[in-house]
Amino acid sequence: METVAFITCVNDKSLYDKCCGYIHVLDKTGFAFEMVSVANNYSLPAAYNEGMRKSKAKYKIYLHQDTFILDANFLHHIDNIFKINPGIGMIGVMGGRHLSIEKNPMLVWDCRESWGAIFHFVHQRADQGLNPMGVYDWVHFIDGCIMVTQYDIPWREDILQGFHFYDLSQSLEFWKRGYAVVVPRQETPWVAHMATSGVTYPDYGRLRQRFIQEYNQFLIPPEPKARTSLLTYKGKLYRFKI
Repeated sequence: METVAFITCVNDKSLYDKCCGYIHVLDKTGFAFEMVSVANNYSLPAAYNEGMRKSKAKYKIYLHQDTFILDANFLHHIDNIFKINPGIGMIGVMGGRHLSIEKNPMLVWDCRESWGAIFHFVHQRADQGLNPMGVYDWVHFIDGCIMVTQYDIPWREDILQGFHFYDLSQSLEFWKRGYAVVVPRQETPWVAHMATSGVTYPDYGRLRQRFIQEYNQFLIPPEPKARTSLLTYKGKLYRFKI
């Protein structure tokens, strides 16, 4: 039996209750699960580190309080992907490849290639990128509405004390340690998100600069002819600058 922890930073109980309602109707056959809520209004990486320390679960699902899991077989899907390839460190439902420093606001959606799918409750529509041909495909970054891990890697609260860039940062932290970051093939979106805006906090500019300073080597610079930065995984090179 695999163990699963749903870890959420909570500052709105009504939203969190709705999030939990979707979790409770998932098919959990073969899984033992726990709910880990962390009250934190200043730093999502700090909240997630606290949640990670509280749980010994093999699979940790970090999700926003306004993220709702729609696919009843979600746990079986992620378990299957992790078991297919133990070198996969983290799974998201929406991701991207190749992010330019020139892009503003520098979200997953700003990558040159968008992969995966997610349903937006507010707009009542699905955002869909490329759909993997197989069970999954690799991306450089995943969106932070839901991030599923099978290995514990600390969140970079030392450089990102706020609510932006933690998802891009954590994606690169997994790659730096040799673990792949992937999105699954979805015939319909597995997850819905209720967020209304991508940039909502006044410290966005400061965090953006901190992120660029820390991870500049993995981003596409504004120069038309950039040197290439590569990561190797399972003998295959993954290009971060093109």
